Amino acid sequence: MFASLFTSIFVAIFLIGTIYVILNREKYDVETTFFITLVTYFLSEIFYFISFNLSAENFFDIPIALVFWYISIITRSISIGLFASMHNLELNKGSKVRSLPALVYIFVGGSVLSFLFVPNSFTIIQIGIEYYYLFNNIGLLISISLFNFCIVFISWMIQITGYKNFADKKLGNLYYIFMLLFSLQILLQNLYIITPNIYFKIFHSSLYLISIGYFVGIVLRKPNLLAVFTNKIYDFIVFHKSGILLYSYNFQTREEVNESLLKGSILIGISHILANLSNVEAQVTHIKMRERAVVFNFNTQLGYATLLIAKHRNNILEKSIDSFMNEFSSINEENLQNLTGLIDVSTFINAKGLINKYFLHFITGI
Repeated sequence: MFASLFTSIFVAIFLIGTIYVILNREKYDVETTFFITLVTYFLSEIFYFISFNLSAENFFDIPIALVFWYISIITRSISIGLFASMHNLELNKGSKVRSLPALVYIFVGGSVLSFLFVPNSFTIIQIGIEYYYLFNNIGLLISISLFNFCIVFISWMIQITGYKNFADKKLGNLYYIFMLLFSLQILLQNLYIITPNIYFKIFHSSLYLISIGYFVGIVLRKPNLLAVFTNKIYDFIVFHKSGILLYSYNFQTREEVNESLLKGSILIGISHILANLSNVEAQVTHIKMRERAVVFNFNTQLGYATLLIAKHRNNILEKSIDSFMNEFSSINEENLQNLTGLIDVSTFINAKGLINKYFLHFITGI
C-alpha cells in the first residue's frame, strides 16, 4: 500500500516538473555536460525509488523482489554519488583537487559493488505484506554506510567552504536547505538497512519525496541553476573601432559605467585590439587570467567590439554574447555605419535592454 502511494507521488512530482520545464523551456539554458549529468541523476533517482519500493512488495516472488533490491542499491549509489560530484565540481571549479571527492566516491562506491555480488549477501524475511532484507555480508553493510557517510560529510564541507562561490546567494541558501533534507533522508535510509523497520522506511520515503520535490522546485524557481550556478559576469563593454566607449555595464552593481571609471589596463588593451580590428576576422578571442576569463567578440563590418569579463567562460556565455551582438548590430547598423565626428553614445542606450534579455541568467539574485 505504502509503496504504491509513495511511487504515485514520486511520479507526479516528476511529471509536474517535466511538463513545467517543457512549457517554459525558453527560460532554461544549460551546458551540455551539466544537463547530461543532471538527467542521469534524475533517472537514477527514478530507478532507485521505484525499485526500492517494489523490492518490499510480496506481490513479486522473492527472486524478482531481490533483483529490485539490488537495483535500488546500485542506482542509489549512482544517484547520490553523481549529485555530490556535480555539487563539488561546480563549487570548486578553480580548485586543483576538485576531482578528489569524486575519486573517493568512486573508490568507496566500487567497494559497495564488489561486495554486493558476493553470493547470499541477504536473508529475506516476510513480515505482513512486505519483504525485509537482512545483511549476511557485513562488509557490504559497512561499505554502504561508509559511502553514505562520505557523501554527507564531504558535501557539507564543500557547501560550507564553497558557499562564497555561488553566483546567486539566494540559490546558495536554497541549497543549504536541500543539503539538510538530502542528508537526513540518507541517514534514514542507512538506519533502515541496518535495522529493517517499517517506520524508518516510511520516514525515509516521506523525507525523500520532500527533498526531491524541493530540488525540483529549485530547478523550477531558479532557471539560472542550469546556466550559471557559480559563474559570474563582472563587466560588459562595447567599443567602437575609434576607441570610443559606446556602452558599459557592471553586473555586480547593475549599473551603467562611465569610461572614466574603467580600469586603465582594460582601456589600453581594448585600444590595442581595436587599432588592429580591421586586420582580424570576426571571431571570439579568449584570455584566461587567474580568477577571470576575458572574452572579446569582433564585428569588423560595423567596426565595433565587445569585451566581457567573467569568472568562467562557457558555451552559454558565448551564445549570449553572439545573440547580443546579432541584435545590437541589427538595431544599430545605420548608426554604427555613420559614426563620424562628435559621437553621441546615448544612441546606444538600447544595449541595456539587450543585456537584460540575453544575460538574464547571469544577473545575480534573479
